[in-house]
Amino acid sequence: MKRRTKVLSILVMCTVLFLSVIPVQAKKSKNYWPKQSDEITADAAILMDVDTGTILYKKNINKKHYPASITKILTVLVAVENSRMDEVVTFSQDSIYKTEGSGISRDIGEKMTMEQCLYAVMLESANECAYAVAEHIAGSMQKFVKMMNDKAKELGCKSSHFANPHGLPDDNHYLTAKDMAVIARAAYENETFRLLCGTKRYTIPPTNKHSEPTYLVNHHKMLYPKDTAAYLYDYCTGGKTGYTVAAGSTLVTYAQKDGMTLLTVILKGTSPQYWNETRSLLEFGFENFNLCNVAEHFGEADENSEEEKFDTLNTNDPYAQIDPQAKVILPKSVSFNKTAMEISYENLPENSLAQLIYTYGKHKIGIADIIRTNTLIDKSDAADYTQKDLSESAAETVSSENAVTNEQTNVSEKEENQKPASDKKKGNVIEKIVSSIKNFDIKSVFEGFDVKNTIEKMTGSIKGFFVSMKDNFSLQHGIVIGGVVLGIVLIIIFKVIYDKYYIIRQRLANYRNRKQQQKKYTVIRDSRRGRKRKNR
Repeated sequence: MKRRTKVLSILVMCTVLFLSVIPVQAKKSKNYWPKQSDEITADAAILMDVDTGTILYKKNINKKHYPASITKILTVLVAVENSRMDEVVTFSQDSIYKTEGSGISRDIGEKMTMEQCLYAVMLESANECAYAVAEHIAGSMQKFVKMMNDKAKELGCKSSHFANPHGLPDDNHYLTAKDMAVIARAAYENETFRLLCGTKRYTIPPTNKHSEPTYLVNHHKMLYPKDTAAYLYDYCTGGKTGYTVAAGSTLVTYAQKDGMTLLTVILKGTSPQYWNETRSLLEFGFENFNLCNVAEHFGEADENSEEEKFDTLNTNDPYAQIDPQAKVILPKSVSFNKTAMEISYENLPENSLAQLIYTYGKHKIGIADIIRTNTLIDKSDAADYTQKDLSESAAETVSSENAVTNEQTNVSEKEENQKPASDKKKGNVIEKIVSSIKNFDIKSVFEGFDVKNTIEKMTGSIKGFFVSMKDNFSLQHGIVIGGVVLGIVLIIIFKVIYDKYYIIRQRLANYRNRKQQQKKYTVIRDSRRGRKRKNR
C-alpha cells in the first residue's frame, strides 16, 4: 500500500514538472505587433518605415539629446533645396577658424562647387564645409540656422532646436530620436540627398588652394569598410555618423530589402555596440513586417457576385483613384482587411481630393491619397443615376471598407455634426468619389445634376424667346428658330441612336457571356467523355 502511494506521488510530481516546462504559447491578439527581442543599450533609438512613416520600434524617442554630426542631414537637405550643385562656394575666415573637429583642411579663399562641399559634409563630416555652405546660401551662419529650424518645424518636429549647421556641442542644439527620424525620412525623399548619402568614395579635383586632389571615403561602416569590414551590411544604402563627448555616438542608417526601405536613429550610443544594435533593428523590421499596396487591396470585388464578374457595360474611366504608390505596413501575420480606415480632408497635399488614413490597433500604418485622374466626364452619363443609387452606393462602401466599432462610429457622427455645412458637403462628395472608385462608376460624382429641372429651364427660355418675338419677326429670327428646331431634332435623333446603341452593347455583352459559359461547359463535357473512353 505504501509502495503504491509512493509510486503515485512520484507520477504526480513528474506530471507537474513536465507541465511546467511546456511552453505556453500566448494567443495573438487582434492588434498584434511584433516586439524586438534584442536589448538596445543606446539611450534612445527608433526604427521607422520610410514609405509610410510608421514607427516599428521605439525607445525614449521623445527624450532630448545632442545630435553631433547627424545634424548635417538637415544641413544638406536645406542646401540641396536652396542651391544648384554647380554654384561656387568660397571659404571665409569664419568657416575655417570658427570650426573644429572633423574636416578636410580647407584654406581661406578656397573655392569649391556646392556638390564638392556637400560630398565632403556627408562622407568626411567636414565642419568647415558645412559652415561655408551655410554662409553661401543664407549670407550668414545665423540666417542659415533659422532656415534649418524653419524646415524642421515645417516637417512637424516639435522637440528639437538647431544652433549650427555642423553639430558641434551647444546648449541650444538638441533633438529627439523621433524628430531626427522625421528629418531623415524627408531628406531621403530627395533624389540628390540619396545620391550624396549613399556614395562610398568621392574625389575632389585640385582647387585654387590645393594642387592635389582630395580623396573622400564614407565613414558609415555598414556601407563602406573604412577601417574594418566587420560591420558591413548588404542592404545598407546610406546614412550619417556622429560623435562628440557630450553626444556620445549617434547614427542614422538607411537600408532597403525586398522593396521595403527602413531607417534607424541611434542617440547616445556606445561604440561598437551601436553598429550591432542598428543591424539588429533593421533585421527585426525586415523579418517581421510587410508593405501592402493600398490600391491593390482597396475595394476588392466580391468573389460570389456574378453580376460584378460579367458586367462589361461600364467603360468609363474613374474621375479619381487611390494613389497607385500608396502603401501601408503591417506585421507579416496580419492581413489588410484587419486594418481600419478613416477619410481626412485636412492639410491635403496638392492635387489630393482627400486622404485615407489607415490604422491597425494603436499604430498609424500609412496614408493613401485620393488623386484626380484628369478624366473628362460626360454629364449625360449621370442622367439615369438617381439620388437613391448614390446613397445606397455610399452606404455599401462605408459598411464594407471601414472596420470600426459602434463606439467609433458614434464619435465620428458627433464630430460630423459639429462641422460647418460646407465641410459636410465636401465630405459627402469625397466619400461618393471613394465609392465610385470601388464600383468603377463615375456617375456618382454628379449628384447635383438635375435633368428634369434643366429641361424645364430650357423650355421656359424658349417660350420667353417666342413671346418676345411675337410683334417683331424677321428673317434673322426665322434663322434662329430654325436653328433651335434643328438642334432639338438632332438631340432627339442622338438620344434614339444612343438608346439603341446601349441595347446593342448590352445584347452583345450577354451573348459574349453565354458563349464563354458554353465554351467552359463544352470543355468540361469533352474532358469527362475522354475519361470515360479511357476507363473503357
